[in-house]
Amino acid sequence: MRAVITGAADGIGKALAAEGIRRGFNVTGIDVDALRADQTQQALGEWANFLIADLTDSREITRLTHDISAKASINVLIHNAGISEVGHFQNTNLERQQAVISLNLLAPMLLTRALLSEQALAPNASIVFISSLSRYVSYPGASVYAATKDGIASYARSLRVAYPQMHTLTVYPGPTRTAHARRYSPDNSREASRMPPQALAERTWRAVNRRQDVLIPGPANLTFAALGRWFPALTDMLMRKSLLEKFEK
Repeated sequence: MRAVITGAADGIGKALAAEGIRRGFNVTGIDVDALRADQTQQALGEWANFLIADLTDSREITRLTHDISAKASINVLIHNAGISEVGHFQNTNLERQQAVISLNLLAPMLLTRALLSEQALAPNASIVFISSLSRYVSYPGASVYAATKDGIASYARSLRVAYPQMHTLTVYPGPTRTAHARRYSPDNSREASRMPPQALAERTWRAVNRRQDVLIPGPANLTFAALGRWFPALTDMLMRKSLLEKFEK
C-alpha cells in the first residue's frame, strides 16, 4: 500500500508519515525543504522516500504529478502542507498572503485534479485534507489562513459527492505542538497543552481506516467547535483576546 503526504518533512506531516509506515504503508513525502526532507527520510527508514517540490508553483505540480504517477497507485493521499501569515491584515505582507492561498488552497486542488486525470489514485483511495478548527471558531489575526482552510473543507465536501467510490476525509485540528504553531502564535506560554502531532496522526489514520468523513480530534477541540457553532459570539471574543489582541502588543 502507498501513501503520499505533502509537507511531510516536519511537524504534523512527519508524524503522519511515521504513523503511515507503522501501519504498513510505503510513504512518499513531498516537501520544499530538501535538507529537512533528507533528515526525515533517514529517520523514517527505507519505507519512506521524498520528492522535493514547491507546491506554490503550478509547473512544479505538473512535474511532481509525473514523478508520482510513475510509481504504484496511491491508496492514501494526504494534503497537509500549509503556511500562514499573521497580524492585522492591512499590515501583513501581500506576497506572503498570496503564497498562503497558493499552498493551502490552490495546491491541493491542482494536485488532486492532476492525479485524478492521470488515474494515479486507486479506485477506492482515501483523500485527506488537513483543514483547521478555525472553520468553527474563527481565526482573527490569520484571516487569509482561515479562509484557505474553510475553502479546502468546502472543496473536500464537494469532492466527496462527486467521487463517492473514493473516501474523502476532512480533519479539523486545533492547536498542535509543532514548530509551525510556535512560529505563528503570539503566545507560546501554554505550548505544552497543545496536542502532540503524534496523537493527531494516530487519530487521523484511525479515521482513514474507518473511512470517516470528518474528524475533529480530541475532546477539547470537539468542545470548542461545539461552542463555535452554538455560541459564536463567545468564541469570537475568546479568539480576539487570545490571538488578535496579543498581535497588537
